[in-house]
Amino acid sequence: MPSTSTLPIDAFPTWVRFNDVQFDNTKLAETDTKGLGLVAATDLKKTAASGEGNGDVGESPKTLLRIPHDLVLSAATVKEYANVDQNFRQLLQVAGHQSTRQDILLYLMAHLVSSNRSNVGSRGCASTPWTEYLKFLPRQVPVPTMWTEDERALLRGTSLEAALESKLVTLTGQFDELHEKSSGLAFWNSLFWENETATIQDWVLVEAWYRSRCLELPRAGVAMVPALDMVNHSHRPTAYYEEDEQDGVVLILRPGVEVTGGEEVTISYGEDKSAAEMLFSYGFIDSDCAVRNLVLPLDAMPEDPLRKAKLHIFKERPVLQLSRTDGGLEWSSAFAYLMTLNEEDGLEFRVLQGTDGERQLRLFWQEKDVTGRAHDFETLIEGHPLQQIFRLRVVVILHELVSMQLMRLSSDFSHDQLEPLRRAGQVREECIRGAVRLREIEARVLESAVETLDNERTHLLADDHVVEYLGSMEASESRQAEDSQANEEDDFS
Repeated sequence: MPSTSTLPIDAFPTWVRFNDVQFDNTKLAETDTKGLGLVAATDLKKTAASGEGNGDVGESPKTLLRIPHDLVLSAATVKEYANVDQNFRQLLQVAGHQSTRQDILLYLMAHLVSSNRSNVGSRGCASTPWTEYLKFLPRQVPVPTMWTEDERALLRGTSLEAALESKLVTLTGQFDELHEKSSGLAFWNSLFWENETATIQDWVLVEAWYRSRCLELPRAGVAMVPALDMVNHSHRPTAYYEEDEQDGVVLILRPGVEVTGGEEVTISYGEDKSAAEMLFSYGFIDSDCAVRNLVLPLDAMPEDPLRKAKLHIFKERPVLQLSRTDGGLEWSSAFAYLMTLNEEDGLEFRVLQGTDGERQLRLFWQEKDVTGRAHDFETLIEGHPLQQIFRLRVVVILHELVSMQLMRLSSDFSHDQLEPLRRAGQVREECIRGAVRLREIEARVLESAVETLDNERTHLLADDHVVEYLGSMEASESRQAEDSQANEEDDFS
């Protein structure tokens, strides 16, 4: 798959004029570090305060870019297109209507394959501005889902390893499902499958476009906006985007900001993203990224007889969240508290008949129904005589998880093994930079987590209630051992 677009960016101004996109005192140009981006054509002077973030562009905003409403690719756009193109409507009926994301991916896939047709006489889906616009987008996006197997190996031991593997499995399953559901439609069987025109690589590509370029608009919701998606992100953005009165999208200079001619114009990443999220979504980690968060999957104990019931009632994926700040390290894991409790502690599952007559699995703690509070056991155990024991169990399990993750992170990467691959061109420099940066950040978070959890464990082991409990347990085990030995002697004689 070529790394460049199929149309040179020099042809983009023609598309812009034809589709009424307006660049005001800005232009697309190559930037120093992020490839293509939006730069100021002249000095942009600061403006007075405006209504950023509430859909009001203010009294005198300095508009830098304007995109008409009919170019915005959103859930509404897909629905409107289905009313125009009967074939796409059939595809949407059999493979869509699951989520906005899925519907937009189907739209992109249909237009990508149509725009890639080698036989210009063959029939594709109804053309839109996006059919041509896709030709300006890169065919190789630097996100990990498009890395080679050797490049993905650089992420072993990181929090992205399991997430990436799961994502690739999901994408393969989605593509197979699309194949199965659309093969029975004559038009799509001809366009997609008869000559293997549509490939899994195409599906991975359109998903990478969506993930790295989608935006949240105030009224349209999640959407892709042509031209605006060529503006790079920054932790110190100089512009922001809004919807205007005609539901078009405008890029506006931030109040109080000045940009000199030739300087890049950037937008915000939105809510703070961890290094792993940034690498996963954009294919790089911004050097200004100050977020030091880490999310690790937490597996329920396989020997726990209540394991399946706990996972069912918890509903969400069990994780451990770590956050490293100047004030130290904080951790949270709602499932860890539920995971370490058992029937002897007062945890119980019952199957009861609901008001609708259906049988339901219910969760009880100390004889109280807490089905709706499966995430609140850190609070529910407060005041219990064994509260500190329960917390010690959690800390011990999480300490082991974090220690093992740190060990894997340290052992699953060898510069000696990497160098031959680098020289042979089998791993790209940008992938190496992203992976190394992620490993460095996560190693520091994990090291802080090990230290914090170790200190908590030491503190809990010194707690009077814990000392008394462990002492009684040790005495009980000693008596059981003596009784067992006495029974064995009786049996022998």
